Amino acid sequence: MFWDRNPGLRDHWLLSDVATEAIQPLLYVGRMVHFDAGQVIFWEGDASNRIYLLTAGSVQVSAISAAGNVLLAVASANDVLGEMGVLDGQPRSGTAMALEPTSAYVVPAEQFLELCERSPLVAMRILALLTARLRRNNGRLCELSGAWVTGSSEDLPAAGPASPNNESLAAQTPSELAETQPG
Repeated sequence: MFWDRNPGLRDHWLLSDVATEAIQPLLYVGRMVHFDAGQVIFWEGDASNRIYLLTAGSVQVSAISAAGNVLLAVASANDVLGEMGVLDGQPRSGTAMALEPTSAYVVPAEQFLELCERSPLVAMRILALLTARLRRNNGRLCELSGAWVTGSSEDLPAAGPASPNNESLAAQTPSELAETQPG
C-alpha cells in the first residue's frame, strides 16, 4: 500500500486526519523525491508549478537583494515548501537548497489546489501556516526597522488616504512612510 512506502507522508501535519477520498488523487500524481545536501530544489524566479511536503531533512530558502543573499527561512521535516507561488501563481520568491539529505513528496500545483477545494481542513491548515509565517515576518520587520519608529503607536498615521497623493499609508513600506512624515 502507498502509506507503507511513504510513512512520513501519512504523518505529515498537512494531510493527517484528512479523508482518504480527498487525498487519494494526490497519491496518483505526486511522487517522492530525494535531494542531496547542497542540491537546489528550485531557483528564485522559477515557475511555481509544484508544492513540496517535506518528510525528512531540511531546506534553506534565500533570495537575492541589493545587499546580497538573504536567508528567508529554514524548513524541515513535516513542513511545506513552495506553497506561496502555488497559491498565487507567481514565480518562486526565493531559492530553496537542501541543507542535508532531504526527502519530499512533490505534488503538482493544479492537484494541490484541487485538494484545497475538496478539503476545507487542508485549506484552513495552509491559511494557518501562511498566517504564522506572516506574523513571524512582521516581527522580523519590526526588529529590523525599529530605528525608523520614534514615539508611540499613537504617533503613527492611521490607515486610509492620508498621503499627499491620496495613497493609503498602510500599504507603504517603513522607508516610504518615513519620507512622508514631517521633520
